[in-house]
Amino acid sequence: MTPRQWDDDDRLIADLAAAVRSTEPLASTIADHAEGALAWRTIDEDLVRASLTFDSSLAPAAGTRTEPGEARVLVFSSSPLSVEVEVMHSEVVGQILPPSAGEILVETADGAEYHVDVGESGFFELPVLPDGPVRLRCDTATGRVVTEWVQL
Repeated sequence: MTPRQWDDDDRLIADLAAAVRSTEPLASTIADHAEGALAWRTIDEDLVRASLTFDSSLAPAAGTRTEPGEARVLVFSSSPLSVEVEVMHSEVVGQILPPSAGEILVETADGAEYHVDVGESGFFELPVLPDGPVRLRCDTATGRVVTEWVQL
């Protein structure tokens, strides 16, 4: 359409009405996104943070630090859940305590996410992860806990 067609007031009003009607789906999308954004305002209340309470690479063992190539043990503690992780050369395994089935979401610093199922015993094995810090969000029937960011 060219502006000349809008010399007629009736045509201008009809074009404006059509433009407004065509944005109704957009308004619904905007409302959905706004609702999602507002849901994030309570995210810190919904998540229980687990603090790193033990890292075998920092703990003295017979007066020395853990040797390179040995398994590294990390313990994240909170209430009601704790997470123990053992980092070995070729794999990363762990357990949620108290033992319970659930799911772990592994988040990487670059935004990648990996879902891992946890068995009734609470044991899990993580996939091969890219270099960089990660954190674990553990969900079980007992509750949800999120670890600190850590370099595995």
